[in-house]
Amino acid sequence: MRAFILIVMLLYIHIKPSNLQLLINVRNQGGDVMQENITANVSEDTVTLDFLRLDGVYVSQLVDFTNEVESMKVIIPGEEELGQTGHQTLCFITHAAQADFIAPDAMAKLRQKNPGTVRVAEEDKGWRQTTATAWAGRVTRLLSPAAAKHCAAAKDRVYIRSADLTRWAPRPGVEQSSYASEVSPFPEHALPSDSADGAPRVGACVAETDTAAECICHLEVCVNWYPCGLKYCKGKPQGGLSYRCGIKTCRRCYRYHFYVRRRDACLSYT
Repeated sequence: MRAFILIVMLLYIHIKPSNLQLLINVRNQGGDVMQENITANVSEDTVTLDFLRLDGVYVSQLVDFTNEVESMKVIIPGEEELGQTGHQTLCFITHAAQADFIAPDAMAKLRQKNPGTVRVAEEDKGWRQTTATAWAGRVTRLLSPAAAKHCAAAKDRVYIRSADLTRWAPRPGVEQSSYASEVSPFPEHALPSDSADGAPRVGACVAETDTAAECICHLEVCVNWYPCGLKYCKGKPQGGLSYRCGIKTCRRCYRYHFYVRRRDACLSYT
C-alpha cells in the first residue's frame, strides 16, 4: 500500500504534461488539505483535473468539450490487510454537462496571485448519481479519442450508461445507432428493473459475503474545487459594459453504481 502510494505520487508530481496550468491547494469537507492539478489543453479542447486522495486513491477527471464526453478515472490500491494485492483502475464515461467546467481557452488564462492559498469552493453542487448499464468496449474511441487515451489503463473496466448514447451527436462517418452495438451490456438481471424502486435483482456488493458472487459495486468520488463559471462585473457608468472579473468555483460529488461478476472485483472503498 505505502509503496503504491509512493509510486503514484512520483508519477503525479514528475510526469505531468508540460501544459499544466494550475496547482491548487484545496481544503476538503473534513478539513484536510490536498493538491489538485488542473490542465487546460486548448488544442484538444479538454480540461483535466487530478489529485491523490489521502487514502491513496488517485482520481483523474477529463472533460472533452468538443465531443461532450466526460471520463472519471479512479486508481484504487488494494488493502493489504484484506489480502488485496496490486491496484484497480476504473473509468466511467458520461455525457458532459459543459456548464460544470469553464472552457479550456478560459481555463488556460487563469493565474494564481497567491499560489500558497488554501481554496474552498464557493458553491456545493451536491451529488450526481450514475448507474452504469454496460461495459464501454470500443465505443469510447468513437466518442472521444482523448477519453479513450485517458481510460486506456482501465482496459475492460470502462463503464457507460445506455441512456447517454442517445445524447451524443453522430460522429463523421459513424451512425449514432452503431454506438449501442459497440458496448457490452450488463446481464439483464443486473440492470435497473421496472419496479417502483428501479433496483436491479442483483444485490449490493457491500452486503455480499461470498467473494465469488456477482453484485452491484459502488464508488464515491468528490471533487472539492473546480472553476465552474465566469464572473462578470459592470463597467463604469459612462461605459456600462460588463467585463470578466473572476471565476466561480464549485464542489461536486459523484456516486457510481456498476455490475461486477465477482464480489472480490469490488474493492472496499467509498
